[in-house]
Amino acid sequence: MLERMLAGVSMRGYARTGEPVGSKIDAISRSTSKSAVSREFVSRTREHLIELMSRPLGDLRLAVLMLDGIELKGRCCVVVLGIDVDGVKHPLGLWDGSTENATVATTLLANLVERGLDVEHGVLVVIDGAKALRKAVPDVLGIHAPVQRCVRHKERNVLGHLAERDRPLVRRRLRAAWALDDHDRALEQLRGLAEEPARSHPGAAASLREGMEETLTVTRLGVRGRLKRTLASTNPASR
Repeated sequence: MLERMLAGVSMRGYARTGEPVGSKIDAISRSTSKSAVSREFVSRTREHLIELMSRPLGDLRLAVLMLDGIELKGRCCVVVLGIDVDGVKHPLGLWDGSTENATVATTLLANLVERGLDVEHGVLVVIDGAKALRKAVPDVLGIHAPVQRCVRHKERNVLGHLAERDRPLVRRRLRAAWALDDHDRALEQLRGLAEEPARSHPGAAASLREGMEETLTVTRLGVRGRLKRTLASTNPASR
């Protein structure tokens, strides 16, 4: 049932996904009613979430830690995904709060450390750009933890300040700079792009300058190819 719900079957339509059991049983069955499915789904997901949020992490050797805030029905859930040294992805937790809430951001990182997450060997932290998350990283993980700002979030933020007709060209230039393997050249191109709209679109220029160098952290570290594309954003699911 949980797998079907996660695949997109609604509670209202769940009864139609069951195997035929005969009209007599269908007439008296209550296990597939909307309310019954809802209660069971909430119960099962609560069990899985508690297990996920309390699992010891001392056995993991992570190379990457990704943090992203997702809006759900007006609420913000901060999701944490780890990638170990073998490239295996591990969901580590989900916190209900706000990526702009410094207390939530610090608490969620501290919780990972308390559960045994080893960060002494160094870990790349990929974040969506929220200021509270950025502040929490050095507070909990140390000042030397490298931070990669998600290029997709940065792109959306920059383009949001521009007129519709100007967006395609700026998008292409942003992506061309981020695709370069030469860090200094990429940074030079981004700085040049930020100077152009400084007067006509100051919001776009300010958005691009804010955290600009951290959009190139993986480039500075010498990461290349598909791995670079994976680690440059907080959405590695399809990469």
